[in-house]
Amino acid sequence: MNDHYKKTRVEAIDLIEEISKREALPRGIVFAVGNALKYILRAGEKEGESWQSDLGKAENYLHRALTGEWKQ
Repeated sequence: MNDHYKKTRVEAIDLIEEISKREALPRGIVFAVGNALKYILRAGEKEGESWQSDLGKAENYLHRALTGEWKQ
């Protein structure tokens, strides 16, 4: 496990697994929502990556979950 994913008290994979169990979320968006969460949790912690870059990636994944398309 990379150190930038260990900066919070809860690991991203644990939260993503919990989200994947939610019956209210369509199965097709779980991957995108999980990746958005991953980028939000690591924002500003990964060496060489700015928090703005990570939040932009999260935004793109959430856009994909909502619309089915990548942002332009």
